[in-house]
Amino acid sequence: MEVWVQFFKDGFFGYGEKGDFAYYSLAHWIPLILLAVSVFLVYRFRGRLRAWKHEETFRFLFAFAMLLAEMSYFWRLLYVGSSDPAETNLLDKLPLQVCEWTCIMAIFMITKKSKLLYQICFYVCLTIGIFPLLTPSVITTTGPTYYRYYQYWMEHILPIVAVFYMTFVHAFRPRLRGVVPAAGFMAILVVLALICNFNIEGANYLYLATGTADGGGSVMDVLIKIAPSVWGRLALLTVIVMAMFLLAYGVAATVRKLSEKGTAENAAGKTI
Repeated sequence: MEVWVQFFKDGFFGYGEKGDFAYYSLAHWIPLILLAVSVFLVYRFRGRLRAWKHEETFRFLFAFAMLLAEMSYFWRLLYVGSSDPAETNLLDKLPLQVCEWTCIMAIFMITKKSKLLYQICFYVCLTIGIFPLLTPSVITTTGPTYYRYYQYWMEHILPIVAVFYMTFVHAFRPRLRGVVPAAGFMAILVVLALICNFNIEGANYLYLATGTADGGGSVMDVLIKIAPSVWGRLALLTVIVMAMFLLAYGVAATVRKLSEKGTAENAAGKTI
């Protein structure tokens, strides 16, 4: 029994060595491919899903999977502790990261069919939420032989699939005014992150601590080189995020217009 406990604590639920997970290796490509396939399947079978008598049950199971992904991160931390054995204060692991809150909001969005939360999740998940998929720097010590690898991808991929699910199956649409609550959410999170960063030793929420990032070659590592100070980096991030929000709306609006135009042309062709 003790052997199994040790295995799960130091093995599957523990940490490996730096390099256990490498960018754009097979272990990186597989989750990205699964994301693309999931979005395609949701689009392909959107009509059947909409009419399915168990659709509501499916949404609740989907929400439960996101809840499990989010909560198991903290359960695991309580079990195995931080990746740094010397770090016993877990106050720098509070749920103040963008991915954690988008996962939480996506749970309520998909169960309650909330259009407000959809607007926030759409803009945040499909802009800022893309970066952790491209540079998953926090799991470089936990590849496919570790639970953290699966928890990470579930937490980051499922909310994105949920956004597309509500878009394709329930015909939710992003609105330009939806940028306001999305920007408001980010503003609140930034204020909380700054308060914690200035008052908790070692805290680096949203990677806004002075001159520090995760060191794993993420986008924030690049931004720190451009804007070393907290306030300069925050100003730069604000401009980038707002530009990405508007770009996301522009792309979605263009795709919708092209789709509506194609539908109208097909309908006109059938009546001739």
